[in-house]
Amino acid sequence: MFSGRYVCSRCPRFSRLLSTFKVAVVGSGPAGFYTTQELLKSQSHKFSVDIFEKSAVPFGLVRFGVAPDHPEVKNCISTFEEIASRPNVRFLGNVAVGYDVTVEELLRKYHVVVLAYGAGSDNKLGIPGEEAAGCYTSSEFVGWFNGVPQHSSLNPDLSGENVAIVGHGNVALDCARIIAAPLPHLEKTDIAEHAVECLRKRGVRSVNLYGRRGVMQFQGTIKEVREFTKLSGVRLSVESDNIEQIKSVLSSIPRPKKRLTDLLLKHSSPPPPSSSDISVCIKFGWTPLEIKTDDTGHVRSIVLRKNQISGDMMSPDITPTEETVEVPCSCVITSIGYKVLKLPGVPFCDLTHSIPEDLSRVLERPGGARVPGLYTSGWARRGSDGVLATTITDSANTAHSILEDLEKGVRSVEEGGDVSDVLVERGVGVVTFEKWQEIDSLEKEKGREKGKPREKLVCYSDVLEKR
Repeated sequence: MFSGRYVCSRCPRFSRLLSTFKVAVVGSGPAGFYTTQELLKSQSHKFSVDIFEKSAVPFGLVRFGVAPDHPEVKNCISTFEEIASRPNVRFLGNVAVGYDVTVEELLRKYHVVVLAYGAGSDNKLGIPGEEAAGCYTSSEFVGWFNGVPQHSSLNPDLSGENVAIVGHGNVALDCARIIAAPLPHLEKTDIAEHAVECLRKRGVRSVNLYGRRGVMQFQGTIKEVREFTKLSGVRLSVESDNIEQIKSVLSSIPRPKKRLTDLLLKHSSPPPPSSSDISVCIKFGWTPLEIKTDDTGHVRSIVLRKNQISGDMMSPDITPTEETVEVPCSCVITSIGYKVLKLPGVPFCDLTHSIPEDLSRVLERPGGARVPGLYTSGWARRGSDGVLATTITDSANTAHSILEDLEKGVRSVEEGGDVSDVLVERGVGVVTFEKWQEIDSLEKEKGREKGKPREKLVCYSDVLEKR
């Protein structure tokens, strides 16, 4: 965290009208901004919104999670910038809610507190060798190529010929594509420069993506799969023991799923590769058992067990077999989803790794009484599933619950004082939206020098120390 000397001593203040409801939003990703946007659309209530973010910079997964070669997905940032620039909205970056300021304190100062801080922890395989050098979670790997400060020094080992990725979702596909893509495809994106330099020296010839289930349970989207077919020097293939069974039921499945499955099946018999191609293979019916290491403790192979996939292909039986295989590789990336982190002062169900809620209203425990004024939105509410459109809908539902509750009565809050005073007293260097705009301008300037939209900073202190 940054010390108070880095930033202006006080955040700008609102002139608070008695008819204005004070809202604290925890998290500045899509869920936080879209929930704010929905509240500000209200014709019946006025709101002032403080958006808290533990990072020094805003926009969450849009900045740090979206692949650099998907700039169209980041277009929503212009909407977020417009929201953050409104006079009744403040951005308070570099503030860790639960630590720098407690949720209880926020509930005393705000009529509404919205938890929109996402799902910040990777699910684990729970197998031997998972902590070995050369084995990375998708959060670490994506953070590395996207310029997340704490992952910028990851320096993944891509010198070997083979990479193993465990997972069949879009994030796994992003990781595979970034590893395999020709450099000209990446160099003009906002990918971190340290990642480009590492990829320039890669020795990778094959990337295998393993999933324990069948083709019909594939979690990636057709857009992500199709992108591999457009990359020069990349050969996509699909391996499954159930191709003929799937073909027999293809005509009866819904059209969107049918189109995706058709595309996967098309690549179950790919043309022979050229000697210069990087192979990307999506393999179905394999469960990882162990990651083996060499004498230095670095990844040297992954051991997998074959699964028999039988019965209804839409909901098949998955039966472990005795067949195992050891695949040499120098790098393993695990991408099996994310879980919500427990935030101090927030009710949490350890069994499901979720915040107990009912229609976005946080509960004291699953099925228990409501916590007045406390709500949740986005991945923090529903877990790490869905795309941006899902979050937009979810945010609208959260805002609807808030507005519905305000019609029934308003919680009393402490009058006087401002949360920024508390943060300054505690030595927290709050990063304002104006300070973020300075970082933004500098990143774009550095990007123009390299023919890129931006070059993300991985250390902000030089900018933040300027008064």
